[in-house]
Amino acid sequence: MIRVGFLSAVRHAESYLPTFEADPRTTVVGVAETDTAADWVAADTRRFAQDHGLPLISSAHLLAPGVCDLIVVCSEPSRHARLAIDALDAGVDVLVDKPVAVTAEEADRIRAAQERSGRVVSVVNRLRSPAVERLRNWVDAGHIGLPLHVDVEWFASGAHFSTSVERPELVTDPTLSGGGELLNFLLYPVDYIRYLTGLEVVEVYAEAATLFQDAHRATGVEDSAVVSLLLENGVTATVTLGRVAAAPGHGPVSSSIRLLGSHGHAIADDDKPAISVFGTDGRQSARPAGGPSSIVAVERFLDELIGALDSGRPPRYTLLDARASLAVTEACYAAIRGGEPVTLNNDTNLEGER
Repeated sequence: MIRVGFLSAVRHAESYLPTFEADPRTTVVGVAETDTAADWVAADTRRFAQDHGLPLISSAHLLAPGVCDLIVVCSEPSRHARLAIDALDAGVDVLVDKPVAVTAEEADRIRAAQERSGRVVSVVNRLRSPAVERLRNWVDAGHIGLPLHVDVEWFASGAHFSTSVERPELVTDPTLSGGGELLNFLLYPVDYIRYLTGLEVVEVYAEAATLFQDAHRATGVEDSAVVSLLLENGVTATVTLGRVAAAPGHGPVSSSIRLLGSHGHAIADDDKPAISVFGTDGRQSARPAGGPSSIVAVERFLDELIGALDSGRPPRYTLLDARASLAVTEACYAAIRGGEPVTLNNDTNLEGER
């Protein structure tokens, strides 16, 4: 039985708890907040524990030997690294909400703590999206040929902002979020691009603006961005993301992927879970691919993580993968400030590398 504890619960804890409570391989032992947390943070974590009938215990007790096997860090992003390192130094495996940290340097400190402790670090991701998995299978089978260009669109609906984000300041206040929507969202498209191509990003250019959201404008963070990526072997990619007035879908987030290969073109839509395949013979076909990504991808990821921990296997999506996507995001901010492309120095291995 894997004993699970939540260290802070101000963001996304509501989304992850049901899977841990329903899985017979896990038991949730309690929720804790640090003594130095702000009053509103402590109140939100306390409310989460009360609403779900979970013990509210001290962080010292949660991290004491023999209490937990896995700590789930669901704080504001600016504390992700600090709390993850505390858990690793206590000798416990860690699952960190996205983003793993707000800078690559923080991610490197998590990695150093992981190496000291020998424990597992996993980071929430959406690579188990049914549409993305099906598209990857088509790439592996050679139906599309060699990937040459990937285009990802990722839009959150501003109409759902108050209901899809626990507190707006968790996204808009840089002292809590570390940035704007680039830091909040870009990791998902970059994960998709790396996963589908098997290639690392080597150069980045980006432009960002605040076009739609008054809350973002008030704190000086971007709500929209366009990103151009150069990958290894001359492969290219583009990402358009933002928290727009109304996203082109029924839920709070809409995302789609267009993959241009040497022998075909495929589109994966997370909201309409199917792969549309455009053949060179002029025919178009579609392959159903499970359910909506926003729900199914997280459930599948957590199920896979629990299975890996239960059997002693390392998770497929590693800290190095999360760090690689974070480094691309950091390079985007540098490109925006400097107005010119930024070159990355990659030293990571790709999840699922072929």
